[in-house]
Amino acid sequence: MLSLLRRKARSPIIQAAVVIIILVFILWVPQMGGNGEPGTVATVNDQPISSREFQRRYDDTLSQYRDQFEGAIPSELIEALGLREQVLTQLVQETLLLQSARDTGLPVSSEELQQAVQSMGEFTENGRFSMQLYRDILAASRLSVHEFEAGLRTDLLRRKILEHLMGFARVSEEEVRERFHRDHDQVRISYLRLQADDFRTAQDPTREEIEAYFEENTGRYLTSPRVRLDYLLFPADDVEMSLDEEDLIAYYEQNRDRFDTPEQRRASHILIRSRDDAPEETRTRQRQQAATVLELARDGQDFRELALLYSEDRSAEGGGDLGFFRRGEMLEPLEEAVFAMEPGEISGIVETSLGFHIIRLEEIQAPQNISLAEAEAEIRREILRSRGRQMAFNRANEVYESILTTGSLARGAEEGGVSLQSTGMFTEGQPPADLRRHPEAVTAAFDLNRGELSSIITTRDGYAIIYVQEREEPQTPPLSDVVDRVRADLIEEQSAQAARRAAEELLAELREGKDLQNLATAKGYRVRESAWFSQATAAATDLPARVARTSLTLTAENPVPASVQSANDSFYVLKLQQRRPADEDLFQRWAEPVENDLLMAKQEAMIDTWIQHLLQEAKITVSEGELRNL
Repeated sequence: MLSLLRRKARSPIIQAAVVIIILVFILWVPQMGGNGEPGTVATVNDQPISSREFQRRYDDTLSQYRDQFEGAIPSELIEALGLREQVLTQLVQETLLLQSARDTGLPVSSEELQQAVQSMGEFTENGRFSMQLYRDILAASRLSVHEFEAGLRTDLLRRKILEHLMGFARVSEEEVRERFHRDHDQVRISYLRLQADDFRTAQDPTREEIEAYFEENTGRYLTSPRVRLDYLLFPADDVEMSLDEEDLIAYYEQNRDRFDTPEQRRASHILIRSRDDAPEETRTRQRQQAATVLELARDGQDFRELALLYSEDRSAEGGGDLGFFRRGEMLEPLEEAVFAMEPGEISGIVETSLGFHIIRLEEIQAPQNISLAEAEAEIRREILRSRGRQMAFNRANEVYESILTTGSLARGAEEGGVSLQSTGMFTEGQPPADLRRHPEAVTAAFDLNRGELSSIITTRDGYAIIYVQEREEPQTPPLSDVVDRVRADLIEEQSAQAARRAAEELLAELREGKDLQNLATAKGYRVRESAWFSQATAAATDLPARVARTSLTLTAENPVPASVQSANDSFYVLKLQQRRPADEDLFQRWAEPVENDLLMAKQEAMIDTWIQHLLQEAKITVSEGELRNL
């Protein structure tokens, strides 16, 4: 977002907005130690974390989740994510890191602070730092120089301790080679696949077996809970009313994103990673690697396969697909290349801060501009529907207040002129016909106990209020009611057991040195052979992921696994056919990204280990009451 705003900055207002974002980001890095204000959610070694500080971080984190989910987040999801616990953990860990930085004696000198301020482009005029502009912007943001620089000093200190800890991480060439060969050595296997379905017809369980199975698994056959309700419905029917031209225009302008869609393009890429600060020799070699891949792509080799084999980006698993994007959503050099291409065209080498890209334009989605006249019918329906919902809610709210005042659903309905309806006993999966259009009300009913009144329930067709007259909990049915289900489940289980036994017998004979093809022929099974695959390309095989992972562990000394592999009621008997190591040229191309990945993992582990040590040594108290009140 920051880079996007910088690119689009064309006015003092937008430029000031960029600065404010930067300031907020820096100042939201907690200035551990608090400011002595009342309201403390926790103390870490007698250092408080204020409620205000917690609330700011919580709001920021919640906003990030909202951006991800493109709107409101259900309260149930917030609860499941444990958002408050997440935020508190982050603040505690950052406090500990900063305390350890100060205890270690890591300094942030005045020169470093000055250099950090002066390096911010937002405080420069004509290429030079402007003290007056610096003070003006801070004043406009209601920040003193002292407050801003205190926050910045804290941020610099946090970075220093992280860099200090990461500096202890080391990766040897032996570790790089081991990880490289783990990911890129290839195998080809022969295997038998025995499916439970192939053994189904041989199963004919006795009555005694069915009864025993039912007794052992009664929990699987409990009846569904049932309820009996009284309920009121407030359908949000479209209302009949005239709309002014101003209403239509206002709605159209407020929702221009729906009616004006800019051109979007879908592209795929192959990325050879390279850091700007890498030695020139390394950069040259990486560029040459990109040039080699580019030549293969232009010679007609499948772009998806090239991406899978060569791209050092997460998109490689999808053939390098970047999906659709519009201008302003990609790195600028990549965007410029894509929007200058025609579908099917392959770019030259495009250099960004990530490295060297080879891009193919897949598709262009033309811009859409729907005029007010073209959208008028849809807008009219939307406005009337919205007003209909509002009227339905107002009516439901009046009736609900009446119910609470009179203590009677029936009297509230009578006063509000709404028809009170009742059901017989029903399960959640088979509601009465009138409630099928209101599944949200049905779901809410099964969350209530007998004698409980719901709140106003929002449904897709309006609103509802329900009262649970009776509730019946799950019960164990007589076997006669579910005997067909029990028999089918038992046959399914017996079929899987028979398939597993057959596979285990074959595996035992295979481990004794017998030939897989002869064993398969004798039993009437078909031996299958995989293509060559590695850890990096296992997803492209027909084998389930778990089976492919086991296959990659087989060696010439141990060509057969210790046990049968299973996935989705299929059982696999495996034997290594061939194994070949990845060649040295491939290692030279992958060595640096593999080393970077290993180093990053070690750095993260180093930081995590240090934090865990600090947590064990720290004295931390949490004010649960203060947290609940926020």
